[in-house]
Amino acid sequence: MRFSREKLVALFVMVAVLTVGMPGWAAMKEDREARVAEKLEAIRNWKLMDVLNLSQDRAEKVFMILRPFDLRRRALLQERRRVRRALVRAAEGKTVKGDVRRLARRYLAIGTELAKLREEELRALEKELTPREEAKYLLFMDRFRLEVVRMLIRGRRGPGLQFPRRPMVKGKRAPVSPPQ
Repeated sequence: MRFSREKLVALFVMVAVLTVGMPGWAAMKEDREARVAEKLEAIRNWKLMDVLNLSQDRAEKVFMILRPFDLRRRALLQERRRVRRALVRAAEGKTVKGDVRRLARRYLAIGTELAKLREEELRALEKELTPREEAKYLLFMDRFRLEVVRMLIRGRRGPGLQFPRRPMVKGKRAPVSPPQ
């Protein structure tokens, strides 16, 4: 099978564009993740102002306290996703850069660092919030994280893949019907 010169040039240009453009995909993905994180942060701040009934001045002070913690948390979560992907590849038997045990220890250490970060965050907020507001803050953050996770799960499933809920029958679960 012979290719014309035009087809070969077109194929070469297409491969060159794809090869050169690949690093751009990673940058676009990181940019998108940063924009989503900023939007979530703005929504969280807006809801937090409402839940804690903060004035504009107090809200600005609280958000200035939270900002460095948000940046550190975002970096830790990004690292945890990277380490988790490497662990998944290792579990599937694919080659992984680095020692798998070291990756597993790092994955667990990131969880510990995230917990310590939450403690530091709460200690920093003690200067600006009352004990009652701190309690409201902790409860709000737990609810907000769950809400975000649920939203992400729903988004991954897509509208056509929603799982039907089983109806409750006088406090007992209805029997599970087999998929059709």
